[in-house]
Amino acid sequence: RLLTKSSPTGGDFCYYGVMVKRQTEKQTELEFVSIEELVPPGHILRKIDKAINFSFIREKVEGLYCADNGRPAIDPEVLFKMLLIGYLFGVRSERQLVWEIEVNLVYRWFLGLGIREKVPDASTFSQNRRRRFSSSTIYQEIFDEIVMQALRRGLVDGTTLYTDATHLKADANKNKFIKKQVKKSTCRYLAELEHDINRDRAAHGKKPMKPDTSEPEVKEIKTSTTDPESGYMVREGKPEGFFYLDHRTVDGKNNIITDAHVTPASLHDSVPYLGRLDRQRERFGFEVKAVGLDAGYFTPAICKGLEDREIFGAIAYRTPNHKKGYFYKKDFIYDSGLDCYRCLGGQDLKYSTTNRSGYREYKSDPKNAGFVNT
Repeated sequence: RLLTKSSPTGGDFCYYGVMVKRQTEKQTELEFVSIEELVPPGHILRKIDKAINFSFIREKVEGLYCADNGRPAIDPEVLFKMLLIGYLFGVRSERQLVWEIEVNLVYRWFLGLGIREKVPDASTFSQNRRRRFSSSTIYQEIFDEIVMQALRRGLVDGTTLYTDATHLKADANKNKFIKKQVKKSTCRYLAELEHDINRDRAAHGKKPMKPDTSEPEVKEIKTSTTDPESGYMVREGKPEGFFYLDHRTVDGKNNIITDAHVTPASLHDSVPYLGRLDRQRERFGFEVKAVGLDAGYFTPAICKGLEDREIFGAIAYRTPNHKKGYFYKKDFIYDSGLDCYRCLGGQDLKYSTTNRSGYREYKSDPKNAGFVNT
């Protein structure tokens, strides 16, 4: 009701009178409504349900169930959709996930559960994941099929891929470990690298490099007594302890993940890269034209691998540590005709050798200090 009241300074001012209203009890009233009506039109789960047909899961896991005996199983499609909900909404605890599904009508709708229908028990959900499915390749098969569906719908084209790895903390105390002596792994491309090195040395009139017959170096590593599959991570700017590395590749068209691979954090990010790239090209028929990588992938093996595959690599560059009083590498200008570098001091650095790592060494006159690798 509009009221008028005189102000202390003279004149009138208006205000609306508002009466307090008590909310009536409606929790016990009966209403006819479907879960479908309660799901917001733009909800992410509604979009996923429209884009992806999950019915293929039953056929994929059929061989993991008994065909003619045992009690009725929980629909495997429901179990895998529960995993997806946990991933999408950051619910890491399986018990918490079950509780969230019990009270969230959108989750129930996505799983095909009615309002009164019982949600699978947390222990049943956990044991199916750990026992029935863990020893099979079903997770990878389901992941691949979803990527294939996205590919058929034009959501993925596989021409430009971006890859990076992030660390995941292992459930392990960093102070509980044993030390082991292991041999350092060698790169798969070493034989081809040695051939190219000798060919380059021959072109410069150098003798072939003698084969490396030394034993692989031995290093000491920490192995967790709680989670031996994890790896001890020591990196600048990163937390120290036992971690995993989650390697992910994203398609550039709609940012859809096309590959996920987990390794111990003690393994360098770049080691599994080319193998996972080739897997995507073979499995999905990707015709990859370009890839985007951070500076951790800037290694000779990856550069050579991308060149052999005729893939353009946009790789971040990490500025090297610079010693005071020395020229920067950018200050050396290469003369292809003379096959030498010239520095700001006016000295020519001539080809000296191609080392075992595959780098050409250019050195100045012995009277002048300095050399550069390229």
